[in-house]
Amino acid sequence: MFNRKLIVVAMVLAGTFGTAFAADEEARQTISINSPNPKVEDIEGALFPKEVVALKDECAQMEKIGLRCQSVIPKSSLDTIQITFARGSALLTEEGKGFLRSVGAALQRKAGVWKSLVVEGHTDSTGSDSANRRLSQQRADSVKGFLQAEFGLSNIETAGRSSDRLRDTDNPSSGLNRRVEFVPNW
Repeated sequence: MFNRKLIVVAMVLAGTFGTAFAADEEARQTISINSPNPKVEDIEGALFPKEVVALKDECAQMEKIGLRCQSVIPKSSLDTIQITFARGSALLTEEGKGFLRSVGAALQRKAGVWKSLVVEGHTDSTGSDSANRRLSQQRADSVKGFLQAEFGLSNIETAGRSSDRLRDTDNPSSGLNRRVEFVPNW
């Protein structure tokens, strides 16, 4: 009965207002996990926040009965400085691989929730932009390769962001800026 009332309210609102809300492409809820050995559940919670999953499920229910969902599902992301590389290198350290094992397990457990994943590599501002762009792309590619080889994951894209999106803008050479970010597409 409650679902029927919810559907009726949704239909009335859709008929009355009839417009979808626009979202900023870059607006996303980013959660940082900087524990060297995170629990898989913590990774899941960062990549797939409960409120976003609930909204996605509501939209699926509406679409099942022939209604168009007009909610904008916000992007979520996880970033971390725990995926480490040798200086100036794209080779993953054992510590970085350990963190990625938790990420891979979380992605496998939620395989039905995400359509694709973007792995973004970030650098600090030390070095030239071209070198940082190349290195950030190579690091993102290394993470992708690891997730594919260890977990058989597909639909992973990569992006080298260089120092375009510094986390610590007050200290551009800070280690906090050398990170990897995971952005699932729902």
